[in-house]
Amino acid sequence: MTNERRRMESALRTLLDSYPDPALHRWVSQTIDAFAARLSGIADPRERDHAYQAALILIKTTLQQWSKDRPVFH
Repeated sequence: MTNERRRMESALRTLLDSYPDPALHRWVSQTIDAFAARLSGIADPRERDHAYQAALILIKTTLQQWSKDRPVFH
């Protein structure tokens, strides 16, 4: 695991710590697992790691955008 990947996973955990909603945590976990399963077919470890990092960036960006425009429940 590269330092960049560790840093990205840490950033995701930090971002999630701000939102205790179990459904959100479950969504992130399931999304990461789905990406990992899809990327497991990539033979080159470096390419697979880069693709995984890109997936983490996508998830992080989605969470950041969601946090700006959070749904309001009445």
